[in-house]
Amino acid sequence: MLYDRIFAGALLVLSGLIAWTAFHFDVPFQYEPLGPKAFPIILSIMLAACCIWLIAKPDKNAWHPNKEVLTKIIIGLVIMVVYAALFEEAGFIIATTIVGAIFSWLFGEKPLKAFLYALALSVISYFLLADLMELNVPTGLLLGDL
Repeated sequence: MLYDRIFAGALLVLSGLIAWTAFHFDVPFQYEPLGPKAFPIILSIMLAACCIWLIAKPDKNAWHPNKEVLTKIIIGLVIMVVYAALFEEAGFIIATTIVGAIFSWLFGEKPLKAFLYALALSVISYFLLADLMELNVPTGLLLGDL
């Protein structure tokens, strides 16, 4: 319970730093309907609310991750770094498909199904973000200058 509160307190500080940094974004032109501040501020508010809940009502479960879970967590962190590196150059669809398939496979799905789910998720997400929400999503290699 003490570790939950320490973790939540550290994340609460992080959420405050994220909100403060996002609030001070200075963009000379508006290229998205919501602007670059909205998404990180919304996420920091959600993170702060979860942290406050965890501080007030910590979990009584004393479960600790085993070697297999820790390995998956480390692989997941590496995959997210690879995603960040691929995102701009390869584009949203390719990067999200690769990362989504690896995550799905890592957590037990068969490789072909993992790839198909990730592909469907990335294509649908791309068109929701780009067309419906009118956000600037990198097209990368696949869609070029569309």
